[in-house]
Amino acid sequence: MTLKPQFVGYADLHIHTTASDGATPVRELLAYIARKRSHLNVIAITDHDTLDSALWACDHQHQYSFEIVPGIEVTSRIGHILALWVTTPIPAQMDLHDTVAAIHEAGGLAVLAHPFHIEMDFVRHNAPRYGRQPEVLLEAGLDAVEVHNAGLVTPGSNLVARLMAKRIGIAVTGSSDAHTPGAVGSGVTRFMGSTAADMRYALEHKLTTAEGTAWLVTEYIKYLQHAGQRMAKQSLAQHPS
Repeated sequence: MTLKPQFVGYADLHIHTTASDGATPVRELLAYIARKRSHLNVIAITDHDTLDSALWACDHQHQYSFEIVPGIEVTSRIGHILALWVTTPIPAQMDLHDTVAAIHEAGGLAVLAHPFHIEMDFVRHNAPRYGRQPEVLLEAGLDAVEVHNAGLVTPGSNLVARLMAKRIGIAVTGSSDAHTPGAVGSGVTRFMGSTAADMRYALEHKLTTAEGTAWLVTEYIKYLQHAGQRMAKQSLAQHPS
């Protein structure tokens, strides 16, 4: 009889700070996770096209019981790619193949984030192609697909991503895509072990599972309030009176 593996570790591999469009500075965010999300073994800070908060978090790793993976949510031509375990910038606006290659050259793993989110170029231009030939993702060298994104409001998008990943036999991740502290941990990747090294091994050997819920309504409200304030500040900076 073959025993099923026990997925004992919890990781949230998609979290934002004020370095991009998150609502909370990295120091405050990590303090919140330490107090309120003690079940998480591993987290990744993945701001849009910047490593500022991720590198700060890794420099202060010794202060926390959970392990921190440095990352970036790279804006590629086909949508967003999570670059995990990278400490050098990854250029934006490249195609999928070149983005994945740059991530691998930097020593990281490449994960297709929220592939069927309606706002992504992946949906507008590439989803029909990848729906017919999802093997193209493997040919580009992609390491995993995010099949549970807790922040998505597009109906069925997580399910479609999960079905696509199963069809091509690629590793899967689950993440919160948190932009507010309270959303952290609402989506997780499960793996055998408890360290970032265990997490990476599990991804590389397709030994992960993805699970979670949606953000609470209060977290959507907090994020929308933050997004509105951020847009107002940007508009004021661009058009001062």
